[in-house]
Amino acid sequence: MIGLSVSGWCMIDLSFYSSWYYPAPNLHKSFGTVVFVMGLLLLLNRFQKRPSPLEGHTKLEKLATKFAHLLLFASLLTIPITGYIFTTFTGQSVLIFNIFAIPAVVVISQKVRDLAIEFHIYASLSITAVVAAHVGGALKHHFLDRDRTLRKIF
Repeated sequence: MIGLSVSGWCMIDLSFYSSWYYPAPNLHKSFGTVVFVMGLLLLLNRFQKRPSPLEGHTKLEKLATKFAHLLLFASLLTIPITGYIFTTFTGQSVLIFNIFAIPAVVVISQKVRDLAIEFHIYASLSITAVVAAHVGGALKHHFLDRDRTLRKIF
């Protein structure tokens, strides 16, 4: 997810004459599709196998964890969907790793496309901050609190 955010921001500054002008967006879309599929699989797994409750954590830590997980799961689905929406708004399909194409399902208006772009950008920025905070919290539990929180995910 962080790599997709970084590549998304790098693509904004690419000029037409850059050697990455075409490959970068294609790779971004391909890996975004991988993240979407992984998000679906993680979500299905999450419904089947609930994690054990956190021992010894404060109510605030438990609430922050639930909120971060909710945002992470939501972003795994919504950010790729909005990317798909604005990529296919003209009816053009999305080529994945130059192997297969995902066809455009519906042609949308310019206004919906612009809203999808805005959501895609701001959600990507926001989720990068959530991921950083979540990683920071996990490292805090591991190194400062010396509890099993980080080891529990493996």
